[in-house]
Order: sequence, then structure tokens, then C-alpha cells
Amino acid sequence: MKLLIVTPEFPPDHGGGIVTYYRDLVPALRAEGCEVTILKGSAYTNGDQGYESDGVQVQVLETTRFECWLDRIAHFAMFPQIRRHLAAAYALHEQAREGEGYDAVEVVDWGFQFLPWVLSSKTPFLVQLHGSDGQIAFKDPIAGREAEGSFALLLERAGMALAPAISGISKSNAGWWGSLLSREINYTPPPFRMDMELPQSHEQRRGWMTFGRVQKWKGPQVACEAWRLLGQEAPKLHWYGRSTVHGESGEMTSEWLGRSFPEVWGGRILHYDPVTPAEVSRLMAAAKVVLIPSVWDTFNLVTAEAMAHECVVLVSDAAGAADLIEHGVNGFVFPSGNAPALATLVQDIESLPEDRLQSIGRHAAETVSRVMTPATIAKQKIELYRATTLPAGANHWLKQTIFPSVGKCSNASLRFLHQLPLSAITRHVLGRLKNKVISTKK
Repeated sequence: MKLLIVTPEFPPDHGGGIVTYYRDLVPALRAEGCEVTILKGSAYTNGDQGYESDGVQVQVLETTRFECWLDRIAHFAMFPQIRRHLAAAYALHEQAREGEGYDAVEVVDWGFQFLPWVLSSKTPFLVQLHGSDGQIAFKDPIAGREAEGSFALLLERAGMALAPAISGISKSNAGWWGSLLSREINYTPPPFRMDMELPQSHEQRRGWMTFGRVQKWKGPQVACEAWRLLGQEAPKLHWYGRSTVHGESGEMTSEWLGRSFPEVWGGRILHYDPVTPAEVSRLMAAAKVVLIPSVWDTFNLVTAEAMAHECVVLVSDAAGAADLIEHGVNGFVFPSGNAPALATLVQDIESLPEDRLQSIGRHAAETVSRVMTPATIAKQKIELYRATTLPAGANHWLKQTIFPSVGKCSNASLRFLHQLPLSAITRHVLGRLKNKVISTKK
């Protein structure tokens, strides 16, 4: 089978769930006889020459093509992130020649990368759910961009309804989309490669760790609330990951946490910059517990990696990885957002004897080995590719929304401002200038 995978990231990239997914899936697909080509690109990744990664040909989104599409959809200027994502999605779709020459295409939901395919495709394709822009905006809205987030989810819902096949990596996310679309969504767990060299720690495991972005839907505020309840009894929690913008306040989330939980963030919970995959592996080998406090997560592959390292994991039931956990046997699960319940479990785990913790860790590694074997997942995915078709219907509203005119869109990209009162625009511009001057003086 000749397969094309369109994705925003692929090795040697690292740090995201999407790249981890395809890092482990693609070699397994090739071992099953698939000829796999990767087309990599996004609103923020373009322009590099193609390359080879472990025998896989990786093509990269062409910058000129991306910029051309930015001009073509200038009418989305009021929604700059949607505009960039759609431009990248259509440029990738065009560069792939709509899948011509392939037996099947896999395309992700993030960045609207699936959207051009539901409107025009020469090849059957599968939409793989990883966490869409509309979902992220719904779970973690950003002040001033609520309308953009709502419109993103509207576009996704209209497009997903036309997709011939959709697959999710967690039961919760498959169920969320199934309920929204009133259609069946396939569930296939993500692969995780266990044949990597895992560093061994010969000392007693110590410390609590979290690996993930400092972002509202990753749950740092829940951890802070629980650690505040625990007071001086709380163990030190080491959080590795980059900070993102806090949607409600507009400041960096790490700064918001420091202001909201001054007695915890920076004290009992220590924040570090992201580290390399090799360093993550080394830290996990020595960790006593890995905490996943997400208030939402399509899966969270950090959980699987920690389990493979025989760590004890404590996972929110809002993370898709909770599918893997049998509470008290191979890890622990707490109710999403419930800081008192989390605090109680922290105390319980801290009181467990070393042999019990080791037993839980061994069961965790066995679970990942059994449920997430790449060869098994690859066989399941190949069956999905074989069963998928071209889209059966059409959505003229969706096409007209993205391309409102037959010719090239007007370059008057800020024309929508004519709909707003001049006084409001003036006040906003003066406010921005004032903030700009203040930030420059700093």
C-alpha cells in the first residue's frame, strides 16, 4: 500500500504528541509492507528542503505556495490564526496533488489540515484526531479571540461531517466527536515503541514530575490547588515544559500561576524549561510518580512513556490516557479538576511501601506493552485505510465560506472594520499604542 501522511510535525521534531504518534506508527506501517511518504507543514512550519528520516521520505510545505494561499484567503484577516492554518492546509493539499498516486491518505485534524480533503480529493483518506483548534479554543478560550474559536469549531464540525473515516486515539475524544457529529468514530489506541533503550536507575526512585506545557488545559492550576491544600506535607513537584499564554489574563500562564499561587508555584512546584527526549527519559527513570493533571487531553502520550519506564502515574480522568489505567493496579486516576481528591491521592501514594510502588510500575509497563504494540496498531490502521472511501457528499456552504468569490479575494483584508464604530476603533488603537510604548520602555 502506497500511503501519504500529512502532518504538522515529524522526526527529528520532538516535544508534541503528534510527532510521537507518527514516530512510532510509521516504522510499524513500513514493517507491514506500506510505502510511506510524509508531507510535513503547518501555519508555522514551512520552507525547509525535504529530507530522509530513517528511510522515510519527508517532503516539507513550500513557503512560496503557503504565502500565495495567505493572499488568496485575505478575507480571513479578522481571524489571523484561522487564516494561517487554512492557508497551510490548502497549500499542503495542493502540494500533495490531492493525493494523486497514493492508495490512501492520512491527514490530521489540527490546523484544519483535513478540511481541503473533504471538499476535494483524488484518493480515499482518513482523518486522524489529535486535538483540533476548535476543541482547544472550546476548552481553553483566549480573551479577545472567542469569536475566532467558535468559528473554528463551526468549520471543523461542518468539515468532519463529510469525512469518509475518522479515527480517535482515546475513547473520550472519539465519543466527544461522535456526539457532536452524530456518527460513529473509530477508536484505535496510539502506538508506543517499547524497544527503545530505557535508562535504568539503580537507586530508589524519588520525586514527583510532570512533563507538559504550562497551559490551562494541562491542569497546572489544579496541581497548585492540591499542593496548597497539602501545605508543607506536599512533595516537591518538578514541572518540565514551556509556558503558554493564559487565555483569561493574557499573561504567560507561569506568571499567572506565580501570582495566583505564590506560596506554591516556584516553591513546592518548580517550573523548568522543556528538555530533550533523552533527558525526559533519564528523569523518568528516576521519578517516583509522574502526575498528569489535565482538565482535557485527547490522550497524553507522556503517560504511556512514564508507564513504560515503570513509573507510578497519577492521571486525571479527563486525559484520554486514563483508558490505560486500572486504579490502584497499574496507576491511579482522579476526577478532573478535583483538587481535594488529588491531594488525598498524593498523600495515599506517599504512604505506600516501596515494593507496592514497584509492583504498580511493573504492571504499568506491561499494560503499555500489551495495549500499544506498534505492530498491532499498524495492522488496525491498514484495515482502516483499506475500508475508507472518497467523500460521499458535498457542503456548498462550507466551500462558499472559505472561497466567497470566484476570482482572487480582495486585498482589502481589513474591510470588516467598516462594520465597527469609529470611536471604538480609535480607543482600541490608542490603547494599543499606549501599551506598546510602556512595553518598549521596559
